[in-house]
Amino acid sequence: GHWRAKPAGAMRKASYAVPGDGGEGDFSVTAFPGDVGGELANLNRWRSQIHLPPLASADVAQAVTRFDAHGLKFTVAEFANTDGPAAVRVLGAIVPVGDATWFFKLSGPDALVSREKEAFLAFLHTVEAPAPAAP
Repeated sequence: GHWRAKPAGAMRKASYAVPGDGGEGDFSVTAFPGDVGGELANLNRWRSQIHLPPLASADVAQAVTRFDAHGLKFTVAEFANTDGPAAVRVLGAIVPVGDATWFFKLSGPDALVSREKEAFLAFLHTVEAPAPAAP
């Protein structure tokens, strides 16, 4: 719909600006080899980006939603920091694909990201694993 493609970078497979009232959201798709430090480290990287304290490993189960689609396993997290002058929210998904980990992240103003959550989740359900390379 109204998500606007931006140039992708080295690690960014895709990048979109998500316009809204009170600022612009950023949607990115990135891929890295390996598990990139594991689930907890990645969740806490997103939390640190919006100035939230880290989760303990015992908190992960309550902080994430898991689902399978198209043979991929998705771990979705949502974090908001509404304390500062500008309330911000991050929606992220961690998806192991082969020997790599893909990350889908929507971040920006709290109200905008909340409003786009349904579109974000709908998008995740359309993601399919890349076809294996021909031998």
